[in-house]
Amino acid sequence: MDSKHSNGILTGHNLVSCIDELSPQDYLDLSHCTQIATRSADMVSSRFADSAAWLNEYVSALNFLGWSVFQDAIHTRTRYDVSSSVAEYLVKSAHGMQDNRQGNAMIDTLDALKPDKPALSSLDEESLMGERFQVIPARYDAKGFLEIAVFNLELVADTRKSSFLFLSLEKQEAKIIQSRAFLKLDKRVLETNRTLLEKKCRELVMKRFDLRR
Repeated sequence: MDSKHSNGILTGHNLVSCIDELSPQDYLDLSHCTQIATRSADMVSSRFADSAAWLNEYVSALNFLGWSVFQDAIHTRTRYDVSSSVAEYLVKSAHGMQDNRQGNAMIDTLDALKPDKPALSSLDEESLMGERFQVIPARYDAKGFLEIAVFNLELVADTRKSSFLFLSLEKQEAKIIQSRAFLKLDKRVLETNRTLLEKKCRELVMKRFDLRR
């Protein structure tokens, strides 16, 4: 399945929100790099027990594949109160980012995810009902380079339930603990690793859900 009219991707505990319509090759490369980096980090550390070490390995794996870190590397451990739902928090946060299209893109991604029960079930399982998950907005910059923001998130709440993204949290104290990194793709580096990328992709066993409204 290619990127045409795709609002996002869910793979593992990673929710990718596509701000632009990505080219078919970029769409696949982003999906595969996300999956490979996730598996690489899972082999080094537990995303639940030591999220900082896990995220460092995740970013290192992406860097090896051609994604360079910019905007002062990784920012860690920022807390935010959540008074409605995680989905509304994500939309609000996206609207506050530099690119004003990101809020609408997040709405479209969540709208595509919400009725997709297999995808929601997979996210619940992979994230342990929000204990650790990632949101990754993707876009082209003004020069046409593909860039992503990786938001590594932890939901701290009294209770967790299925479809945690859309669960109302108004009657309990809930917080999001966030770390983030910004990366930009150098396609020349990716192409030098194309053989390895394709080999790793053949070894992967990770579900991918192409999200479309």
